[in-house]
Amino acid sequence: MEIYVLLLIVALFILNLGLIAWAVTDLLQRERVKYLPKVVWLGIVALIFFGGALYLLVGRDKSSELVQAK
Repeated sequence: MEIYVLLLIVALFILNLGLIAWAVTDLLQRERVKYLPKVVWLGIVALIFFGGALYLLVGRDKSSELVQAK
């Protein structure tokens, strides 16, 4: 396999992991999300490649308040 293809795959994998971490953190801190329940969004983020990006673009309710940790 060409080295550039391998580097591209590794870069996409790292980008996806970052998006998953951001999406799960945001998902757990929001009071509400759009269109689907939180559990379904969590499954989408965990199981679909670039599911984190899908949540951040479509499912994130920007008007929703963040839940304050006590």
